[in-house]
Amino acid sequence: MKLTSDHQQIEFLIKGFANKAENMSFLISNATDDFLAIRPSGNPITAEDLVGMYNNADLVVVLSELVKIHRLEAYPDWGFASFTLKESFTYKGEPNNDLSSYSMIFKKIEETWKISWMQRSSGTTDLAKWS
Repeated sequence: MKLTSDHQQIEFLIKGFANKAENMSFLISNATDDFLAIRPSGNPITAEDLVGMYNNADLVVVLSELVKIHRLEAYPDWGFASFTLKESFTYKGEPNNDLSSYSMIFKKIEETWKISWMQRSSGTTDLAKWS
């Protein structure tokens, strides 16, 4: 099955987000003005604050790698995706190795796809459950 242009644009956003270690500003330029992310703690965070968290010296990202896009749907003006990232980082010197599931909602604004909503799991994804 050939991916539509909308699918390709959403996949580009997922891959750009996954590449946090190399492009800290990606989220800011590719998120809606009302973007919110729900962290594993349940607390929401804005795009600006999330980027600020990644720019904080207490957090050192070693690896952020897209493992698999499990589901990607695109409709005329909105889309949805779920995917898994392998993430390795230290926070205040404590190492973390996570396999996290993400859900994202996308909005098409003036023919441009933007990330509107994100939720991240706690980092203990069982990939077998996605089969």
